[in-house]
Amino acid sequence: MSNLKKLLKSPHIQIALASGISIIVMAYFSKRILPKQIGYLPTAIPPFLMAIYEAFLARHKNNRICTTWYWVAAIFISTALIIVLHWI
Repeated sequence: MSNLKKLLKSPHIQIALASGISIIVMAYFSKRILPKQIGYLPTAIPPFLMAIYEAFLARHKNNRICTTWYWVAAIFISTALIIVLHWI
C-alpha cells in the first residue's frame, strides 16, 4: 500500500490522472449531455497543458511555476470552460 501512496504523490502521475479524468469527463459530456459534440481540438487542450507542464518541469525543477496543483487546477478549469462554452 505504501508503494501506491508513493506513486500517487509523483507529480507526473498526478498530472496524468488529471488529464485522463478531464478527457473522460469531456467525452461523457460530449456524448450524453451537450447538444453537439466537442471537436478534436478543444479535447486536446488538457493534454497540451500536461505537455507544457512536463516541459517546464524539465527546465525549472524547483521553480514556483512547477507546482503541480497549479497545473492540475488549470487542466480542470480548462475542461470546465470547454464544456461550458460548448453548452452555450
